[in-house]
Amino acid sequence: MKHFIKNSKNEDICVQISEPIINISRSKMAIICHGITGYKEQDVILQTVKTLNNCGYYVVTFDCRNSRGESFNNHSCATLSSMYDDIQTVINWLKTKNFYIEPFLLAGHSLGGSVILNFAEQNPNKVEGLILLSSIFDGNELSQNTQKNSPEFFQQLQNGGIIRRRNNIDCYLDSTYLQDLQNYNFYANIQNLNMPVLIVTGDQDIASAREDNERFYKCLNCKKEFYILHNCSHVYDTLQNQSDLNDKITKFITYCF
Repeated sequence: MKHFIKNSKNEDICVQISEPIINISRSKMAIICHGITGYKEQDVILQTVKTLNNCGYYVVTFDCRNSRGESFNNHSCATLSSMYDDIQTVINWLKTKNFYIEPFLLAGHSLGGSVILNFAEQNPNKVEGLILLSSIFDGNELSQNTQKNSPEFFQQLQNGGIIRRRNNIDCYLDSTYLQDLQNYNFYANIQNLNMPVLIVTGDQDIASAREDNERFYKCLNCKKEFYILHNCSHVYDTLQNQSDLNDKITKFITYCF
């Protein structure tokens, strides 16, 4: 079911709620956050929704503002800070629903992984577990990787930005989000992550590099799992990628909860 809710600035945020496939004895809830320029109907998001529904979760997805989705868009660049405000708005709204329960599961793709890390480090008692899909762990790390691995893209961001389009919706991306990310380093409060954590990335992912995921995984002091998917880019765009992702998430949920 789709809902349009308002933030404190009276701006729309589009929220989608998917009910669990199986009957369960207690309510379980998961919230998924897409990445920068992403949207709730991306393949990686839809596959995660399907898997968690099959595991008995009510699943909440939403479009961050200034993304390619259905939420408010004033043709400016989204940032981790603005996306974090959006998930806070969604959670406050969910508290009025009869299926709301704490702790809840959080999943995030790319910069959405950074969003849920930020929430979990500040609110560890509210989070049942984390699913980090091709996530960003350090703002400086991302800037360096982008400049090294995608120099033309990095230069475009510096020289006025780029436009991404979906269904005639323009989404703007410029260096603002890289600048905002300099305020975040999720190693600083990693000791607060006492919940189970699943980390997944692809062997062809240059935005969320294998070595960065491995370093964060090794620093975690909690129940944890780490997988590198074969022939997988940043967006998990093949049926095999999505099948592999389903297997890893299902295994994690079965093992940890």
